[in-house]
Amino acid sequence: MGRRWDKAHLIMLGAGLLNVAVLPFWRLPIPKATARAVGYPVFGLGLGLMLLSLFALKEGVSGEIEPVTGLVTGGIYSRLRHPLYLSFAISMLALDLLFASMLGILVTLFAFLPGMVWRARLEEQALARRFGEAWREYARRVPSLLLWDIGRRDE
Repeated sequence: MGRRWDKAHLIMLGAGLLNVAVLPFWRLPIPKATARAVGYPVFGLGLGLMLLSLFALKEGVSGEIEPVTGLVTGGIYSRLRHPLYLSFAISMLALDLLFASMLGILVTLFAFLPGMVWRARLEEQALARRFGEAWREYARRVPSLLLWDIGRRDE
């Protein structure tokens, strides 16, 4: 079966590619050493969060909105409902900082992040359909993306 590309996924992918394309333009007036001193640790944070997410998900990583395994609530998923998405956002912002790219930061904030939030909400709807009350209880206990719930909670 081929992979279905939902619109939110395409927006995230397109914004990510656009971000990489605009990195060299409209630079922030900061020294390279400062950009690196901030960018590398932020990228390390994003990479670490991604690895924790992948370790917790194991075979549940599919790229599809519909869940392919049981409800994952352990590991980093006991603290955040969407740590993998957050890791993508942190990593993208880290690249923007490494290149000192104001345009990259704007693309991340106004194109990538809205697509990411939209996709997270679509995923949550699919999880609620499949796991019902177990999902709703998990969603009540665990914040969505940035340690607070930026969208409505299924109650």
